[in-house]
Amino acid sequence: MKNNFNTFLFKTFLLLAFIQSAVFAQSEIARIENIDPEEVKFTGFVLNSEQEVEIEAVGLHRRSRYSMATSAWILNADNREPVWELTDANSKWRDRKLREYHDTVRLPRGRYEVYYANFPGWQSRDGWSWKDFFFRKRGEEYEDVFEEFMISVRGNGKALNTQDVINYQNDLKKRAAVALSGDREDLYENQGFELKKPMDVIVYCVGEARGDGTFDYGWIINADTREQVWRFEERNAEYAGGSEKNRYIRETISLPAGKYAAFYVTDDSHSPREWNSPPPYDPAFWGLFVYSDNPTDKNSVRLFDYEDIPGKNIIAEFTQVRDDEYLSKGFTLKKDMKIRIYVLGEGRDGDMFDFGWITDAKTHERVWEMRYRDTEHAGGNSKNRLADAVIELKKGSYLLHYITDDSHSFRRWNASPPFDQKMWGITLLAADDNFNPKDVTEYDEEADRSIIARIVRVGDDERLKKRFSLKRDSDVRVYAIGEGRGGDMFDYAWIENDNTGKVVWEMTYRNTDFAGGARKNREFNDTVFLKAGNYVLYFETDDSHSFGDWNSAPPRDPANYGVTLYKTKN
Repeated sequence: MKNNFNTFLFKTFLLLAFIQSAVFAQSEIARIENIDPEEVKFTGFVLNSEQEVEIEAVGLHRRSRYSMATSAWILNADNREPVWELTDANSKWRDRKLREYHDTVRLPRGRYEVYYANFPGWQSRDGWSWKDFFFRKRGEEYEDVFEEFMISVRGNGKALNTQDVINYQNDLKKRAAVALSGDREDLYENQGFELKKPMDVIVYCVGEARGDGTFDYGWIINADTREQVWRFEERNAEYAGGSEKNRYIRETISLPAGKYAAFYVTDDSHSPREWNSPPPYDPAFWGLFVYSDNPTDKNSVRLFDYEDIPGKNIIAEFTQVRDDEYLSKGFTLKKDMKIRIYVLGEGRDGDMFDFGWITDAKTHERVWEMRYRDTEHAGGNSKNRLADAVIELKKGSYLLHYITDDSHSFRRWNASPPFDQKMWGITLLAADDNFNPKDVTEYDEEADRSIIARIVRVGDDERLKKRFSLKRDSDVRVYAIGEGRGGDMFDYAWIENDNTGKVVWEMTYRNTDFAGGARKNREFNDTVFLKAGNYVLYFETDDSHSFGDWNSAPPRDPANYGVTLYKTKN
């Protein structure tokens, strides 16, 4: 009995000694220290078994999750999810400047990354700044505290250095079917990819967005139809750590077999190259990444170079448009064609201020226009709008138009610019890859033989006239734009019989329609029957609001302010 008891005591002693040795065998497997302002440091470690790790850190006092001057966290290196952050830890004051943080967390076997970020000058959403609080309000020098910042992780595992972490991150990116890293400012990248079979894919996108706009983000389109199949939207994105504007989306989508193009864009600030506020939990994956649910499916994905605006297909374009511009250009299609319209402009609250449209050169009827309800956000400020559509135009002649107001245009942005700044304007392309440039010719409106008489671009205080003759009775199309209000016309056109001086047609308020812009802009666009004979076409303006000197918003077709007569087919 005594021998059995002694044996039990001995075994118990060995067990306690083993447990104690295991506990004391824990060593420091990660350490970050001496973090300068506006700096992010990281390292990593590997755990070969599930265990509790001990975490110690020194930093500034936290106010809330969203106002951390110093922040630290641990990330699962494989699924990129945070498993611990500084706000989870208990803390106490070390002195008047610093707090000490202590915590333990149980982590499964795996690979982990440790981060520490120091952004004392960052302002929270309520305008509160640690820099103001410490350096100004208290009048003390706090630069020396940065030398005390640190985080230490102790456990039974293998320590990794920064380069080890970077190498593993790069390996993960190589496993992606599509990888677009947003690693610098003013980035606009795309990647074409073809799925040889239907697939479920995981889209992982980290970017910058808030209520007044989306600034760093991505989207995916069907390369053949240009239909968007996925898009990063602020309302669908989740908080990504650090600054509130850091957002991310991770979701699985089903895509049929076919060709696609992925895009990722960044604005002029806040990227891995230089964060202007605390970074997200996963700064290395700022960008857009597409993974297959089944790793073997990557063999069924083919990458190809995707040209978003093929130069060989361009029919007409106005790009890099500045303030107060009105541009127009004619073109003739020798056959019915599918046309892609790519246009960026400025719009807000249902109205467009910089926009484009297409008119029939013979009737001046609009065959397409950029309407706010048909646009989507073009990146940057929410008033940057994009329309990307495919329409069918019949054989014939057309006029392409683009107009801007007095602010927010290429290189004169008064708010965050769109992602595709150089394309501010309108571009027409043949939608068919087998486009033959010979099927399109230039249309010169001035040389159009269907024009009978024309008085346009009329200024203030003018009374202009032009004589014309008709050899036979005819229906004549009259296209006139003038000024009228309250039932009266101030800038208007009329036609007189040259022999009798009798007015045979007159532009009145009641026979005109709204011409766009200010409500006083009026338009007549219809046919008038005239007998064979000699006539005089007139246009008269008052002392204000005319071509080149508008006192309120111009009409949507300012270059034709005046009157034009056209022959009709019959």
